Amino acid sequence: MKSNRTRRTANRGAVLIISMIFVLLFSTLAVSLCCMAGSNAQIAGNQRKVNTALYAAQSGLECAKHIASTVDLGSTMYNTVSDDDADTAWEDFCSQVPALDGQAFSAPTPFADPCNGEQIITGPISFGPANVSFRLRFYRYDDDPRTVNFQSIGNNNDITRKIGMEMQITKDASVLQYAIASRGRMWLTGDSTIHGDIYSSWDRYDISPFNMTSDTTIEGTVNTVLDLEGIEDEGAFQLETLDEDGYPIDANGDPLGTNYADRYYGSYDEIQGYHEGINYGAHDQSTMPGMDISDYYTDGYTSGLSTLSMTGTPTMTEYFPHAPSDQGGYSAPRPSGGSASFTRHVYDGDVISNKIVTPNTHALFRNCTFEGVLYIDCYKHSTSYKSYCNNVRFENCTFNGIVITDVPQPFNWRYNCLYFTGAANFNNQSSYQEATILAPHFNVNLGNTNPDLGDNNILTGAIVGGIVDVRGNAQINGTILSMYDTTIYSSGYVTNIGATLDDGGSETTEEGDVGAIEITPDSDQMLPSGISSPIVIKPDLKTYSEGV
Repeated sequence: MKSNRTRRTANRGAVLIISMIFVLLFSTLAVSLCCMAGSNAQIAGNQRKVNTALYAAQSGLECAKHIASTVDLGSTMYNTVSDDDADTAWEDFCSQVPALDGQAFSAPTPFADPCNGEQIITGPISFGPANVSFRLRFYRYDDDPRTVNFQSIGNNNDITRKIGMEMQITKDASVLQYAIASRGRMWLTGDSTIHGDIYSSWDRYDISPFNMTSDTTIEGTVNTVLDLEGIEDEGAFQLETLDEDGYPIDANGDPLGTNYADRYYGSYDEIQGYHEGINYGAHDQSTMPGMDISDYYTDGYTSGLSTLSMTGTPTMTEYFPHAPSDQGGYSAPRPSGGSASFTRHVYDGDVISNKIVTPNTHALFRNCTFEGVLYIDCYKHSTSYKSYCNNVRFENCTFNGIVITDVPQPFNWRYNCLYFTGAANFNNQSSYQEATILAPHFNVNLGNTNPDLGDNNILTGAIVGGIVDVRGNAQINGTILSMYDTTIYSSGYVTNIGATLDDGGSETTEEGDVGAIEITPDSDQMLPSGISSPIVIKPDLKTYSEGV
């Protein structure tokens, strides 16, 4: 019996030791957990400070974008910003940047020595919690005067985060974001594909700004300044069928979503072809550079050009608009009336390089090849414009350069007109790649531009006219800009893209006018020289970077 009690006593001692070990382990674990919790709290606090500093830097970036978009840096007629223009823009930027040294944007206190060397640095700017702020730094390098480097330094106590980005001193070319931009109505028909957005500033609620047939495709959005409520109140037209909540529907009557190919088209819809949405009440972009005749001055293109001789050239009389080919064609007036007659000087098979076509030449160029610049002169002002105009027809011509016109103040579609007929080939090899045709307040009528859509028929850069019509086969890598405000007219004066034999929208619609058209905008292209455009500081989003 004594032996058993001894073993039980020994067992109780072992249990006590094991219990103490467990207590010690759990105590150690508890202490460790407390330490870990404290460390995690500290890490979380530090991470919150890091995030807050980064958010502050991002706020600084938005402030910098705001500053860059509000300063007035002058304008230029040239397609690029020169070094001297960049220097002047930088000086203007330095003088106009609002006082941000710890104050609101409108604070009158200026920077201390704001343009110290080639940089601007602000003091801490706080719009949030205490101890959280950002500072802005703008600076340039001598060997790259058109690049403004930017840093936003966000702080939360001793934590710092930086955001960097480059901003370019460049020319405002915002109109080039659109495949077609017009101050009037637009008809799109036939086998036409628009690889981008279209825009019209037509602001009348009694007539639709767009008409589009089912065989046309817009791989982008349709933008109108008209708001949906106003269109519905007027009741004169509808652009698309919407449900009771104002959303487009699919063929089953359900909300459309993003599968635009399933869109439902009602019989009353003015827009019947594929598109990726209509933006009602779009911002009025009629003040974009290139949308007003006052933006244009093309005399600079005449430097180094000589006058095209009319001596010994044969002449003939043609009408515009003219009769269909089976009723006399170019030599007869349009049966419905409204035609004007022109005595044309005829050039056949010539190679024409860097020439000025004087007013009243009304040239007919047949089978000609153009190199460099062809400048079409006219009378700029309203008096006697019919006596000093130029209605020019190009038939079966090749264009290895660009066509530029003078800037007539009145718009008259009969008397100042560029009329392209037959099989025209466009292959711009000149140093002016920003435009194919720059013809403000001219009626630009690209008829059957080529029997085949191919590499020899690519129109590069902008096509500018008072009203632009494009039919036949053409591949346009750039923006079509119809810059004449046609809102005073209830009929006609429409930008036509594509043609069918019964569309009724063109001066003439022959079987050869029907073809395939592709338009692809290039927002990275330069706006042509001859268009006055503000100099802007444009953020380059591709250069965004973060650091400590």
